[in-house]
Amino acid sequence: MAKYKGYLLKVKDQIFPMKYIKSETYTSTDNQRSELKAYRNTNNYLIRQTSPNFKTKIEFETPPLLQSQYEEIRQLLNQGTINRTERKIKITYWNSEDLTYKNAVVYMPDISYTIKNQMRNELLYNPLKMEFIEY
Repeated sequence: MAKYKGYLLKVKDQIFPMKYIKSETYTSTDNQRSELKAYRNTNNYLIRQTSPNFKTKIEFETPPLLQSQYEEIRQLLNQGTINRTERKIKITYWNSEDLTYKNAVVYMPDISYTIKNQMRNELLYNPLKMEFIEY
């Protein structure tokens, strides 16, 4: 098992800054099982066929962000992007179930942007919900 190294998420080879992960909003559903087939036999025992390919989903909110701070996040995400149209990104994440870091290819669902205010010549965004779902 790998030792925790002080970060939860890397995009490509860059650590996603913890200052952009709002405290207590980071959730990781590690190693989700996909059931391929399930049925009960004649003795009423449940028989399950589960895929050996487990998938992880990561979610968190950012704190309110200035436009310049969001641009920093966007540059980081763009660096790890494999396919922009599919929002396919290469990440490394801490897997709490296995107590190790794992590499994954994920997609990032749509982000809803809510403008909180305009400060000087910059926008201020309300917290953004970020999600990464493993392929």
